[in-house]
Amino acid sequence: MALRVTEKAAELLKEIKLELASSPEEVLRLVQRGGGFELAFDQEREGDQVYRSGEEAVLLVAPDVAALLAEATIDAEETEEGPRLTLSTSQP
Repeated sequence: MALRVTEKAAELLKEIKLELASSPEEVLRLVQRGGGFELAFDQEREGDQVYRSGEEAVLLVAPDVAALLAEATIDAEETEEGPRLTLSTSQP
């Protein structure tokens, strides 16, 4: 299985990219830092899994991170502070 990004999450990632990227080539990358994961702007690299919202690349995931999150889902939920990305892993 592969990491799943819901349509709602892809739309939110697209909004974040359009608002904060300093160039059109920049795409958000899911990176592992410390005991968790975070997003950072980067450019596409060979071997990346690329998630899209329509034609727009909105998320890059390196093969090592993709392997760690093979059963996970990135979604978006509404909170009092506004929309927020969530990462959930399915337990066997």
